[in-house]
Amino acid sequence: MYKLLRAGFFRLKKDIIFWLFLTLSIVTAGIIIFKYYFSGSEIILDKLINEFIMYIGLFIAIFISIFVGKEYSQGIIRNKIIVGHSRISVYLSKLIICIIASILCELVYISIILLIGIPLFGKLHMSVFQFVMSMLNTFLIITLYCSIFNFITMICSEITVSTIINILFLLVIFIAEAPLGYVANSPKYITHSYWENGIENIISQEPNPSYPGDTKVKLAKTVYLLIPQGQASKIANMDIESLNQMPIYSIILIIFVNTIGVCLFVTKELK
Repeated sequence: MYKLLRAGFFRLKKDIIFWLFLTLSIVTAGIIIFKYYFSGSEIILDKLINEFIMYIGLFIAIFISIFVGKEYSQGIIRNKIIVGHSRISVYLSKLIICIIASILCELVYISIILLIGIPLFGKLHMSVFQFVMSMLNTFLIITLYCSIFNFITMICSEITVSTIINILFLLVIFIAEAPLGYVANSPKYITHSYWENGIENIISQEPNPSYPGDTKVKLAKTVYLLIPQGQASKIANMDIESLNQMPIYSIILIIFVNTIGVCLFVTKELK
């Protein structure tokens, strides 16, 4: 495993797609800062620091499809197995390298947001606990994205096929996120209230005629937290309750996806 990781990181340093990924992370940070600074509305830094997680899935999908896919087209994966490396080690080494590369790009984005954003927008409003939970969930979502896209790419032998499947998968969960979120966040009651001295005073409360029902809402909430894009939306909106729940969903999915991926790759015929 150590030799595979060392060779993989050496190759990563020379890979143009990784440097493109890193460059896009820097550019995205600059665009987001520029966009909010000139928006004319009051913006807190918390929103900026969590925004990249909404887009990083696309960058990860393309990066892994090409970076890992090239090893198939060049026969590198087959040669590694021929010289004695186990298939499990080959699979996991690719996953680890992709996770570290993706988290590095996220950290670069966060560093730029903090370095430039603090003088422009002020300090973070979230508590230390909220910041830690936000970062933990961000890294777990990145790990989940890497697990899914590495799984698809390691099972598909063609770069074009794996790239298309990865992007289509991302498109499907991106489209599904909105209607699922609408159902999951449907209020059971419509509340009429007003705020005074920071305290909400409820005037009246009546049943929501559009409420889909407890069963549908619970199911939608579960599915919503099972898809990476749904979790990313929760982080971007700083949903405190969900931040405490999401690590469980992410860890279960990461273990499940990689277990299936390793089992399939061990039995896959390499050409």
